[in-house]
Order: sequence, then C-alpha cells, then structure tokens
Amino acid sequence: MRIVRTLFLGLLLAAVPLFSVQAEDAKVDESQEAPAQSESTSANDAEALFTGRCAMCHQLPEPGMLKPKQWELILVTMQQRMQQANVPPLQAQEHDMILEYLTTHARQ
Repeated sequence: MRIVRTLFLGLLLAAVPLFSVQAEDAKVDESQEAPAQSESTSANDAEALFTGRCAMCHQLPEPGMLKPKQWELILVTMQQRMQQANVPPLQAQEHDMILEYLTTHARQ
C-alpha cells in the first residue's frame, strides 16, 4: 500500500497539464464577493472548486490518501506547476477553501 501511495504521489507531483487553458477562461472576478453561506454550502463549494480547478490538469486524488501536512505541501507544488503551465494560480481564498476541504477529508 505504501508503494502505491508513493507512486501515486510521485505521479501527482510530476503531472503535466493535459489541457490547454486560456487564462481569461480561468480567471475569477475578484470584485464579486460571495455572501455568507451555511457550512454545507461552503463544503459543497469547496468540493466543486477542488474538482473544477484540479481536474483541469490531472485526475483527482482521493483526499483521504494523505495527511493534512502532506496536502499543504502538495498545494504549494501544484501552485508552482500551474504557473509553469501558464494556468492562473489559485487565489488566496481558493487556496484556503481547497486546503480546508482536503484537510477535512484527509487521513489522520
């Protein structure tokens, strides 16, 4: 199991974008602020954001396969890979939402 997890993590870190994305299509309008939402709506939004942004370039990982600290490192690496691929990096709010989603569902 450890080998499979290590291989998957290696593949995830070495992922090369499979799709070309126009920067204009992926930009989020910063001038729009979301109204206060319930926790379940926020959780659904975070999952949708995770699915939408991460699946643009690679197959989605299972959040429960890594620990919270590991997800933090993965997000830093993915931010760098997004910049290398000319994909707009996550904004601070997007980063926080995805990290919260992943750490909530992470292996403890």
